[in-house]
Amino acid sequence: MLRPRPALLITLVAGTGILLLVVALGVALQRGVGGTATGREDGALTSAPPFTLTRFDGETFDFARENQQPVFVYFWASWCVPCQTEAPIIESLWREYRDRGYVFLGVNMWDQPEDARQFVSQYRLTFPVVADEARAVYVEYGVQGLPTAFFVAPGGAVRTKYSGPMDERTLRGLLDEIAPGGKS
Repeated sequence: MLRPRPALLITLVAGTGILLLVVALGVALQRGVGGTATGREDGALTSAPPFTLTRFDGETFDFARENQQPVFVYFWASWCVPCQTEAPIIESLWREYRDRGYVFLGVNMWDQPEDARQFVSQYRLTFPVVADEARAVYVEYGVQGLPTAFFVAPGGAVRTKYSGPMDERTLRGLLDEIAPGGKS
């Protein structure tokens, strides 16, 4: 009668364990476990942390002064491909929504200053834009990837965090949810 060798038995058990681990990892990756969340995240941040940053035009943007109106805060970078696609949409909606009392703010991060300024010029952005050079604002807001947007109702309550690209219909719908007078 043949007796199993301990080394062979250990190899078979270890190999089976590794195979099961690889299969489990594959299933997890396919389901998006550990990936960056995209889309709407209600309740991710309940109150918008105040901050003061210098705008690209030299003026100061003080969030505490502006949050009595609906505020759209958009974290972006010049190298972010979805940001390049969204820039014209955001600029177009800014021209429409500012007359309704909305505040738009672009917060540039993880970028070279000259690249960010060139992006603003290229897309002819007229809404306020600041740079988070100290890397404090994006940390407070919990931004993990770009683009990320926050929709803040008058008074500073964050209604929605949206991670990833948005089309015009989605952006318009989320802006309408923070309308003055409350269509939430």
